[in-house]
Amino acid sequence: MALGNKWALASVVLLCWAIAASLLSVYYYYQYSDLAARVGEVTINLGIDYGNGTRIWYNGTKGSTLYDAMVNAGWEIKSTDYGVMGLYINAINGLEESASDYKYWGWWSWTDFGWSHGGTACDKYVPSPGETILWYYSPVDPTTFEYAPPP
Repeated sequence: MALGNKWALASVVLLCWAIAASLLSVYYYYQYSDLAARVGEVTINLGIDYGNGTRIWYNGTKGSTLYDAMVNAGWEIKSTDYGVMGLYINAINGLEESASDYKYWGWWSWTDFGWSHGGTACDKYVPSPGETILWYYSPVDPTTFEYAPPP
């Protein structure tokens, strides 16, 4: 009789494991589906401010990352690849950063509170649908290394 109880216990444990594994697989399938839908191409409003009063908008630009949107907008981009850290943008449309003038390219996202500096590499950033992003040729404070926000 003891052998029968062991098989019954093993069957119950196996059944519980199968139910738990099935529920987890369904959960992760829905998580993956949601992520895949969000990672697809989105439409954003993309702009360039050259720091001299010239600001050009590329509204309705599509891309799955900010970098993809820049490429799809037809920008000429010069960058340095830092592997897992991402791309560092050295020049956009022929305007290169200037260490002597303390001017560098940085991207900013429009929020309810104004411009917010993008804190990640453009090839690692996944924009939200309808987001407004501006690349600004920004003066940088040489003592604090803080970027000035776009006007």
